[in-house]
Amino acid sequence: MNKRALQIIPSIVLYIFAGLLTIYAIWSYIYCADIISQAKVAGQLAASGNEHDIASFYMSNCGQYVIFALLLAAAGLILQRKQPARNESDSTVAFPVMNDALDDELDEWWGEEVENDSE
Repeated sequence: MNKRALQIIPSIVLYIFAGLLTIYAIWSYIYCADIISQAKVAGQLAASGNEHDIASFYMSNCGQYVIFALLLAAAGLILQRKQPARNESDSTVAFPVMNDALDDELDEWWGEEVENDSE
């Protein structure tokens, strides 16, 4: 495998986990809606006055998985964009070349600093 394929694998894994969490969130949403509708039909739950409880039930059972799936997908996207393709020439680092005039000025400045500190 080439390097680019190996760099994409972590983002693909994050996308797969995000997809699985999305599927689970959809399944849990359907299950939550079924429980709430059964409770309404049985007369155990009145919708008016219990909006906060119903919203809390949805958020605790399926909302968090939607948020986690979005975060994993965003992390996969960030990883995919942050990993540039590297070639052999990218491994070398170019350092600026110091010319003689700058080197002389630095020597004079350091020399003055050392002389001033010794007094």
